[in-house]
Amino acid sequence: MEQSRWNDDLDIEVQLTRVNEELRSVRLDLAKVEGQAEAAKGLVTVRVGADCRIRDLKLDPRVMRLPSAELAEAIKEAANTAVDQVAGRAREITAVLTGEAPEGYTR
Repeated sequence: MEQSRWNDDLDIEVQLTRVNEELRSVRLDLAKVEGQAEAAKGLVTVRVGADCRIRDLKLDPRVMRLPSAELAEAIKEAANTAVDQVAGRAREITAVLTGEAPEGYTR
């Protein structure tokens, strides 16, 4: 039988306090999540925040030699990879709430 994450003998107020502390910790951890990725052989770098909005976009001057469609694809590639990083990290952080975190996992 799987062991419960919460001690059934504890007072409900203590359990609620623990849950609130865990949620606060998760929210703080999620707010710090960032993703960063490169494309076009490192000529395009995108950094996104926890809200998946672009925080920084760096274009090496040499990237301007690319055709516009290729540059657009490189930016999309880097941005999407950075967003995927944020989503993956967010899943890892929230997995502790659902009990799906790998054994030994710590935030």
